Amino acid sequence: MKYLKNLALFVALCMVLSTLPIVVGATSANDTGALTAAADDADTEATSAPTETPGTEATPEVTEEPDVTDAPDVTAEPDATKDPGATAEPDATSTPDATADPNATAAPVPTATATASTRFNISVEPNSFSTIKTYVNSVTANSALKGARVRIKARATRGYNYTRLYYKYNTDLTYDITSSTVESVNDYIEMPASDIVICAETAQMNDQQLYRSAQNQYNEVTANLNTYTSRYVNNSSAYDAADVREMRSLISEAKELLVGLKDEYTLFNNLIRDDNVTEYARNDVTSIQSELDEVTDQIDDLIERMGGNNQDGTYEIQVNVSRGGRIVFQGALEATVNGATANASDYFTNIEYGYALTLKFSSTTGYTLSNVRINNRNVSLSGSTLSISAANIENYVVNGVMLISANFVYGNSGYTGTTYGGSGSSGSTNYNNPYYGNVLGNGTSATAVPTENQTGGIQSSAFVDLADVEWAVPSINALSSLGIINGMGDGRFEPQSHVTREQFAKMIVGVMGYSIDQSASTDFSDDMGDWYTPYIAAAVQNGIITGRPDGTFGVGDDITRQDIAVIIYRTQGSPATEAHQFPDSGSISDYAVDAVSYLFNSGIASGDDQGNFNPGNPATRAEAAKMLYGLYNSLGR
Repeated sequence: MKYLKNLALFVALCMVLSTLPIVVGATSANDTGALTAAADDADTEATSAPTETPGTEATPEVTEEPDVTDAPDVTAEPDATKDPGATAEPDATSTPDATADPNATAAPVPTATATASTRFNISVEPNSFSTIKTYVNSVTANSALKGARVRIKARATRGYNYTRLYYKYNTDLTYDITSSTVESVNDYIEMPASDIVICAETAQMNDQQLYRSAQNQYNEVTANLNTYTSRYVNNSSAYDAADVREMRSLISEAKELLVGLKDEYTLFNNLIRDDNVTEYARNDVTSIQSELDEVTDQIDDLIERMGGNNQDGTYEIQVNVSRGGRIVFQGALEATVNGATANASDYFTNIEYGYALTLKFSSTTGYTLSNVRINNRNVSLSGSTLSISAANIENYVVNGVMLISANFVYGNSGYTGTTYGGSGSSGSTNYNNPYYGNVLGNGTSATAVPTENQTGGIQSSAFVDLADVEWAVPSINALSSLGIINGMGDGRFEPQSHVTREQFAKMIVGVMGYSIDQSASTDFSDDMGDWYTPYIAAAVQNGIITGRPDGTFGVGDDITRQDIAVIIYRTQGSPATEAHQFPDSGSISDYAVDAVSYLFNSGIASGDDQGNFNPGNPATRAEAAKMLYGLYNSLGR
């Protein structure tokens, strides 16, 4: 019996010792799969030991074996002596299915561990002729969550084009961002559940492509500078004074470079015609293009600091709709603001950039749409719709907010033909209405317009909001009595509101008595054949309006005081005039110097209380009325 007992103890001790090399081997393994497999084997042997030694005395000896806790390598797995099963999966958090299926570690899946908070890397494959930046929520980023909207801003080196821009993911899959020939890309992609690498393929431009590139850059930057001047410089009270000064300086620098760029691409075009293009000539063009890029990039950075683009990638819409109409939003926002029975207001937050937005306006029976303003600027519609492309959304947002105001007025005097649809329904606008789109008022009932008496005197004003512009009251009343201007409804004239370029075109044509062809068209790229087209065409035909260097008219943009001066000056044949020095004459653009002097010398316009002409300021409705009536009087009518 003693022999058998000793034999049983020997067997039990061997069984315990047999487990130690396996545990030691597991802790030294580098591969997670090897570690898990070794632990599983140890667990299996430990639980099967009692069945191999049926002796009842052997079992207590295994669990009480003092050498197990003394083994130096076992302590590497601190839970081994407490719960052998726990050591079976030391890396269970990285292979959650291993306990259910011990063979799961044989084929690990890298993305199986991804959670809602997993970020995937964004990298860019080097290309000597390409610069690519990536943004998430308008902030530069080199990683993103699955499903995030990642903005890709890419620009080829001047003189080169992209022939393809794409990203690779899951090793061998690709997705085209663009496969056409372009100079730059500003687009969004949806982040996959994988790291991505953005790749660019570029090619050098031929001579004709380089010429068009320089010309397009000139036109694009010119248009942008006009927008920045209107939004920031002419609206300086809304921004930090130091930022406005920097904006003025950068715009001035960009304008100087534009002059140089135009000279270079004009010369380059001549060389193309003479078949005499050299690499030096190409470099002259691309060098000044790059300089202009640097300045415009600084302007973009400044706009970000000034709050022009919302930092978190979203913006807010605030809406005010007067009684008598409604706005239906589609695209980036799906909603309706209904002012059919009473004034209505609403606001919407967390609207993402990168999506188009459409606003559809309709009025109830007896009402007509008077005007639409966004961030206190008049905007023009195409029919009863305003469509804003994804690329242009930021132009309608100031400090993260798009403030929309739609004013409907009761009555449609002078409005013939089809009006908007019945209650709550959409319809089409009739542009035969002489007051529709009027620079100084829309759709006001004729009973609200004063008339001129036989002695030339003006009846007391029908407008109730002129107390702060007494200097303009005679002009406003006179033009109102002549049917040239109108109010904004409810007895209001809104003298401090701004005047758009197309609205002033209609007014100047009316004052001058030019004939109108309702079927006329123009060559301006932003003339959509709307109500204003016949008036712009008449102004062009009579040589008083020429448009902008980039081929646009500037539809929807506020007209400046100096541009009004130029147009009025041209109606008089641009006569020679004595120069007049205002305190701010240095701010008057070269093309407007003679025109501004003419308006002062002829008594049509003068300066403010300090004598300044304020040439770049948007003209208010009161100022426009004053200058228009001054012109009317000078005609001797």
